[in-house]
Amino acid sequence: MDAPEDPVLRPVTAQDVPALTRLLHAAYADLAADGLNFTGASQDEATTARRSLRVGASWVLVDRAGELVGTVTASSPPGRGIRSLTSLALEPDRVWLNQLAVHPDARGRGLATRLWATVRAWSVERGMRSVGLDTAVPATGLRAMYRRWGFVDADTVQWPGKTYRSVVMVRDLAPPRRP
Repeated sequence: MDAPEDPVLRPVTAQDVPALTRLLHAAYADLAADGLNFTGASQDEATTARRSLRVGASWVLVDRAGELVGTVTASSPPGRGIRSLTSLALEPDRVWLNQLAVHPDARGRGLATRLWATVRAWSVERGMRSVGLDTAVPATGLRAMYRRWGFVDADTVQWPGKTYRSVVMVRDLAPPRRP
């Protein structure tokens, strides 16, 4: 995971599901150790496939050794689960950011920001006006990162079976600048 070159960004494929599941487990392990039962920390391959394929768009970052080091999913429309928990997921032209993950060995290199930029560009290209996400209230590091990206707290929800409440955060997408 110490590749000096930037990882290659590409769409997720069905063949990625086993490695993607392992990446998610590794990326969310620290949150699980803190008692936060994020789905990504323990999901099986069928769940990874369901959450990553045919949902809008999903990408992976692949290092020069062929290892997956990052991923993100843009759900459009947002998933049924979040739509049942908050009216913010019912807003027209809002994409939902899901499963943002960077392998612990690859953190600190701007990969999460690169993945966010990918979701943002994909959303703008499709005429989306805003992006929403939800994350654990106690996940202060994640919440701080999302705030740096311009997200604001907008609601709280309780997912069934989760040991924490989630904060719903939203960010408007600026219209393209005119020359």
